[in-house]
Amino acid sequence: MAITNGFELVLNRRLIFGENRIEEVIPILEWYKKKKALFVTFSMHSEASKKVSSLLQDAGLSAVTYEVTSEPTLQIIDNGRDIYLSENCDCTIGLGGGSVIDTAKVIGMLAVNGGSTEDYQLNGRAVITEPPLFIAIPTTSGTGAEATKTSVVINNNNHLKKSLYHNTMIADIVILDPTLTLALPARITAATGMDALSHAIESYVSLNANPVTEIYGLKAIELVNQYLEEAYLHPDNIEARSGMMLASYLGGCAISAGIGIAHIMAQPLGGEYGIPHGDACSIFLPGSIILNQDYAMNKYIDISRAFGVYKSEMSDEKNIELLLKKIANLQASIEAPHSLKGYLKTEPDMDYLIDVIQRTTGHITCNPRPLTKQLMKDAYVLAIKE
Repeated sequence: MAITNGFELVLNRRLIFGENRIEEVIPILEWYKKKKALFVTFSMHSEASKKVSSLLQDAGLSAVTYEVTSEPTLQIIDNGRDIYLSENCDCTIGLGGGSVIDTAKVIGMLAVNGGSTEDYQLNGRAVITEPPLFIAIPTTSGTGAEATKTSVVINNNNHLKKSLYHNTMIADIVILDPTLTLALPARITAATGMDALSHAIESYVSLNANPVTEIYGLKAIELVNQYLEEAYLHPDNIEARSGMMLASYLGGCAISAGIGIAHIMAQPLGGEYGIPHGDACSIFLPGSIILNQDYAMNKYIDISRAFGVYKSEMSDEKNIELLLKKIANLQASIEAPHSLKGYLKTEPDMDYLIDVIQRTTGHITCNPRPLTKQLMKDAYVLAIKE
């Protein structure tokens, strides 16, 4: 990009990183003079949730626990809004993966702006009031939801998985405590790790990339390359968990530059066929590189350097082949999927799939290669191969 191009970046007000930094949630709430939090979590019985609840109780602070055990839907979020209001909460804490954090950020916004989730997702209702304090505490390393202003929500009425966003929906404070990810199952470590990698790569080649997001993206790629396999194979390795937690956050910061064909395909089709988001990203990522390489060759060469596979004596095309082989080897080592086969029971109607994609992510224009129906079909063909 030309250095004179303008850009805008929305970042968290405060980031806290390190082992056992979860305990700082109490002085934060006390400093802001908060009395009652809506505590959104993936399970009130998890060790992480028990830890936060214990800290709140010991400090004499009230909290209403709201469990989110699936990807957010209109009803899940609207129900959380009703609880927030009926219980007179004055702040929101989101402890969990992307689903929990995405739910929490919309609940806080709705609590002071009124209306329903669908009003903002589909009907263009404007956010006019800044949401109350929102603290995001991720327990996975991949979605980067703690670093974004966006929530991905399943619309129960039309079955589309579609985003809503606003600058004020980003978490005010993020606590990255890698000890919270030590108990993460291997399959989630793999899926969320591939999600983080997809964020980093797609944002780096995005037409909306800027010098700041490029820095975040390349560093996230380096960290994933260094730590994802180790975190998968040795889940108690706190250094690897720390590296992946930081990779996830940096990927989340970078993705403000926009997503590309991998996410354009993965988000709606993941919703359509019940494919976990990270798995869907893993499937579509290699094909996105193949389809985009002639439109962003220099960027992909930078990525091959970040992966440590670049060889100066080889052509650009050969270095892209090395990059693809590196990603394939990583997928194999962490048992991440590389094909849609196994997820599809029957051959889908391509016209129907294209319609779903266009209604969900078809408005995105920052993929290096212009988004067309043919590009979507080509991405699907590459993803269906063994």
